[in-house]
Amino acid sequence: MKAILEFDLSDEDDKVSYENCINANNMAIFIFELRHNFWRKWKHGEDDFTLDNYKDSLYELMQNHDVL
Repeated sequence: MKAILEFDLSDEDDKVSYENCINANNMAIFIFELRHNFWRKWKHGEDDFTLDNYKDSLYELMQNHDVL
């Protein structure tokens, strides 16, 4: 199966669609990591769980997967 996607990058709506398209894989990997690994770390791991620690770690995970 093949697909050809065409975007008119001079059109703002197409530009946004293009960015969403090329970043979809990063978002999918981020969501998987968040669901399966990140939450487990907090549920079964660290005793000093605080909202600030959680937010900092979540932000770091988002940076690692380039979804900011």
